[in-house]
Amino acid sequence: MRRPSRREMRELAEDREKCAARSERNAQSGREAAADPTLSDTVRRQAATAAMFAERHAQEYREEAEALRDGRIPGEDW
Repeated sequence: MRRPSRREMRELAEDREKCAARSERNAQSGREAAADPTLSDTVRRQAATAAMFAERHAQEYREEAEALRDGRIPGEDW
């Protein structure tokens, strides 16, 4: 398999940034639901857990974008 060009890597980095922004919006939605006193305790706990995972995904997407901008393939250096 051929290595992506720098242009392709920049495009992939932009896509990862978009994914990070989407995950961050999802995390914010989860945090808001977790703080909503009109929801049941179970739903609030589930929302808090979903927010935690969305935040983690956002961070992973940002790390992948950084690697791509640096000319590295995410996961290659592990």
